[in-house]
Amino acid sequence: MGLMRSFESGMERFLVPIAIKLNSQKHVAAVRDGFVYTFPIIMASSLIILINFAILSPDGFIAGLLHLNSLFPNLEKAQAIFTPVMNGSVNIMSIMIAFLVARNMAISYEQDDLLCGLTAIGAFFIVYTPYQMIDGQAFLTTKFLGAQGLFVAVIVALLTSEIFCRMARNPKITITMPAAVPPAVARSFKVLLPIFFVMIFFSALNYLLSLISPAGLNDLIYTLIQAPLKHMGTNIFAVIILGAVGNFLWVLGIHGPNTTSAIRETVFSEANLENLSWAAQHGSTWGAPYPITWTSINDAFRELRWVRYDVGAAIGNFYCFTAS
Repeated sequence: MGLMRSFESGMERFLVPIAIKLNSQKHVAAVRDGFVYTFPIIMASSLIILINFAILSPDGFIAGLLHLNSLFPNLEKAQAIFTPVMNGSVNIMSIMIAFLVARNMAISYEQDDLLCGLTAIGAFFIVYTPYQMIDGQAFLTTKFLGAQGLFVAVIVALLTSEIFCRMARNPKITITMPAAVPPAVARSFKVLLPIFFVMIFFSALNYLLSLISPAGLNDLIYTLIQAPLKHMGTNIFAVIILGAVGNFLWVLGIHGPNTTSAIRETVFSEANLENLSWAAQHGSTWGAPYPITWTSINDAFRELRWVRYDVGAAIGNFYCFTAS
């Protein structure tokens, strides 16, 4: 028992402060909360996709069970109504993350969160993949607006917010308008110079990176960082490690899933979103590109709450009852 108490006190002395600081660290919290805020949008689009293929599809489960195709002969045509839902959710995930992460950082610095988020969106497109000329027309690829651009969106948002907030709180480079000026105008002019310097910084960064990677920052980051992280995360060992760390933090009195959520969302979000896009295109997750993700493995097998909590509590109560 003495050895166990020494181990527990040692863990509490060294690991608890680290976990608490990690959980409350501004950048980690901004990324974590940014992904959390996108949850209702992704969930709503997922439900609409489910309705589209389970009810409106002629060979869907519910449509076949209720013989809806017999009642409504042109039922499949209604699917086209909800197909564009992906364009307003999963396919622009990187834009939402760029705005939300920068906004969260500005809130933590007590600066203008709305304009900081909008500046991050502008910076994201400054370093975005260049236009392509096809038959005399300029086309901008949508490849990195969704899941594949998440890593760049997070990096750009963090850099933007750091530059913006540090400069915005310096009274020497902020423009103060007279009291007679409307509040919205005064608010915009106050951070005009910080926004100006953010744009200058990312324009110079984009030019330097174009000398290394003509395809742009997104292609460079995706090839060097995001793709390896995605492949590293989409396996059973990554799920087991994150699950074990989360459970171990619970033992120390720390909310494990919240502490590891920033890492988990960054590693697994792209695979989850690509699986969702697959389901939207094929009407099923069968054959999805990434069968092993945190959602598919953890929620299906590791998070057996009834077994872990209720059955354990029942056994404990039964033991106490028989002992008494």
